[in-house]
Amino acid sequence: MTIDYDPISSLEAVGYLEREASFLYLVAVHSGYFLRRQYSRFAGRDGGTLIARFLKKADRHHHIKVIECGQGWHIYHLASQSLYDAIERPDSQNRRIKGDAYIKSRLMVLDFVLAHLSANILEDEASKVDFFTTQCGVRSELLPRSHARRLMYFPDGFPILVSNTGTPRFIFFDEAQATATRFERYLKQYQPLLAALGNFELVFVADNQSNSARAKAAFSRFLPADRLRGVTPMTPLGVDHFVQFLGVRQQSEVGGRGVLSSDLHTLREGESLYTSLEHQALYSAWKLGSTSAEKIRQRFLQTSMRVEFSTVVLPYRYPIDILRPESQSEEGGETPYQPPDETPNSEDKP
Repeated sequence: MTIDYDPISSLEAVGYLEREASFLYLVAVHSGYFLRRQYSRFAGRDGGTLIARFLKKADRHHHIKVIECGQGWHIYHLASQSLYDAIERPDSQNRRIKGDAYIKSRLMVLDFVLAHLSANILEDEASKVDFFTTQCGVRSELLPRSHARRLMYFPDGFPILVSNTGTPRFIFFDEAQATATRFERYLKQYQPLLAALGNFELVFVADNQSNSARAKAAFSRFLPADRLRGVTPMTPLGVDHFVQFLGVRQQSEVGGRGVLSSDLHTLREGESLYTSLEHQALYSAWKLGSTSAEKIRQRFLQTSMRVEFSTVVLPYRYPIDILRPESQSEEGGETPYQPPDETPNSEDKP
């Protein structure tokens, strides 16, 4: 996405170093929350003094709030309205306090982004809508949306990566739910877009292997091998649905003949999907008898969806852990920023 301002310079003007400003921008855009180790990873240094100076500066500007998690763990919330104003994202929901599961998922998002800094990332709603409608030719009504307080596309806020060949790579973050229900809802919400694309990758990111196994099973139910056949941008719900629509539409246009309620659903669904000139030409040929269900099936079954599904298990432990047993991680607990009048612990010493 091209922007006509420099958000990093806006933060540097406040007094942050370039690396500090760059990190804060990433947090503001993708997460809203961060851990000490995440800044250390981004800066490429493990020194406690470096982190303490950064946190002290952010605290002095009232840009962060500390969330106490117990057992020496702390989460830092980028909650300042003035900071989001500085990067021209005044309406960002990331500055608002959220529930435990949501916070954990955003920390996971930040870890993933830090591991893919060189990737082409669609980082906000506007860039996602522009990519899929302009570059992929997908109609806006097929994009995932919610209507909470306004029409919002891609309400989950998860980053989407784009490969060098233009293939979108969707990322779902699981914060250790006991079931795959939330992932199943995600798949249902994204189904029209995924079907219209015909070519995509989907990555399920978790912090334990058991949830990855559930995700694989859920995806297999959602998109079994036989459903891949005949699903194209022209026939996003499969070629059989398009053929059924042609028959129902023709029947509805014959005077004096009613349409079954089940067929009426297909008709209404198809009227919003099959709107291109090519769809209209196929319907005209259908009415004239110059094409048939078999010919249409042969045409669209020559192409199929190209889908790649994979899982990633992050090697980190998070302060908000829903299911994992309480055990010390390899990286240890997050140590909070120590104000000047307190004695920093050993890891904050140079």
